[in-house]
This record gives sequence, C-alpha cells and structure tokens, in this order.
Amino acid sequence: MDGLTAFINDAPLLLIAALLFLAQCLMREVGGWLRRRVSAGAGDSNEETSDKGFLLSGVLGLLALLIAFTFGLSVDRFEGRRHLVTEEANAIGTAEMRVQLLSGPDGGRLADLLRGYARTRAAYGLAGAADRPALARSSAVQRSALQAAALSSLTPIAPTPLAAFVGASINSVLDIGVEREAMNDARVPLTILRGLVLYTLLTAAVLGYGLTGARARHRATTVILFTLLTLAILLILDLDRPQGGTIRIDQTPMTQLVAGFPPDGRAGP
Repeated sequence: MDGLTAFINDAPLLLIAALLFLAQCLMREVGGWLRRRVSAGAGDSNEETSDKGFLLSGVLGLLALLIAFTFGLSVDRFEGRRHLVTEEANAIGTAEMRVQLLSGPDGGRLADLLRGYARTRAAYGLAGAADRPALARSSAVQRSALQAAALSSLTPIAPTPLAAFVGASINSVLDIGVEREAMNDARVPLTILRGLVLYTLLTAAVLGYGLTGARARHRATTVILFTLLTLAILLILDLDRPQGGTIRIDQTPMTQLVAGFPPDGRAGP
C-alpha cells in the first residue's frame, strides 16, 4: 500500500476535507491569475461571456457526473458489506442448528466451535480499524479449526445424506467469512479517486479563470461551491471506510445471533 493509499484510508476525514478545500481555493487563485495574464485588463465581450458560461456549465456537469459515478461505487460496496453481515449470521445460525443433528459428542463440539466463531465475528464487526486485523486473524484460525473438526466428524458418515446436509452449511459459513473480510478490504479504486480529486482541482482552476473579470471575483459563490464539493467527496470516502468511518455497518443480525446462544459450556436446547 503506497503512501497516498494509506493517507486516503487512514488519515482523519476532517484533515482530508481541509486539505481538499484549501487546494480548491488555491487552484481558483491560479486560474484567476492566469485569466488576468491573458486578458491584460481587457473587458469581456458578450461573446466571451457566453463562451465562459458554456465552459463552466460543461465542466461542472462533468464533475457532477464523476461524483455521482464514484458515489454509486461507494454505496454499492456499503450495501454489499451490510448484506454479508446478515448472510453470515444466517449461515452460522443454520449451521449451528444442523450440527446438533449429529449423534454423540461431535454435534456439541461443532456447535461450540460455531458459537465461538460467531462471537469472534460479532466482535470483528464492532471493532475499529486498529483491532480488526487481529480479529480477522483469529477468525482465520477458528475457521481452520472448524474445518478440521467438521472433516473429522463427518468422514465416518460421509455416505449419508446427513453428512452432505451438515457439511454444506459449514462450508457456507467458511466461504461467507472470507468473502466478508474481502469485501471490507475492498475500496473504490485509487485511480478513480485520483481522477476525481484531479478533476475537482481543475474545475476550481477553470472557475477561477472564468469568474475573474474586471468587476468581481465571485469569492463567496466559489467558497460555497467548494464546500459542497468537499462534503460530497468526504461522504464518498466515509462510505468507503467500513472499519474507521463514521458511517458504520449495522451489526444487529450478528449480535442478535450471539445473544441467542446458550452460555459457554452449555448445550443448546
């Protein structure tokens, strides 16, 4: 992970917002300076004013389209993460119920492993960015133990329908756990974010160039616009931070599943 990626993923959102806003203001000044150098004090004709209006409308329209596209990517990932929480809770609950159909101590042992795994997964969802890597490693260890225990328990009854019935549910638990962690690690591609920021800064320069004239600089208008653009990009970055953002995934399905388990060391009903 390069420095820019680490900064986007880990830096405080308010710091990123402040830097982005100041960069836009700077680029507006650069555009205004360039306009003054080109015009050399000449007034704007009606034709030039119309051309500038057309240019500004086109640039802002394309920026809005790019923001909407990037926001859509962030929302899709957010919804995918939220769906996987429910899917994983359902898968663990189903597997925990099915393993109790096994006779002897095997069913109770596998059920206890699944309950312990579910508690780790619930803690993983509620943890912050600093704690999640350790919990992900713990989950991986527990998945390996669960897989080994399932193979040991189901091998003697492999030809029976019960083995396939129980094995499929445990396999689903293992697969969804890996998929959920991969989805949490997925981000909007850095190239897209770079393009969005670059286009935003170029838009600020175009605004500075187009709105600089003999009479006014439209500073208040551009400050409001830059504030709105900064908030839009900040929202995209917040949605793309499942581990450390202010917009968190609801973990209720997993916490309710864990709350319904019997205490450690006791068999379920």
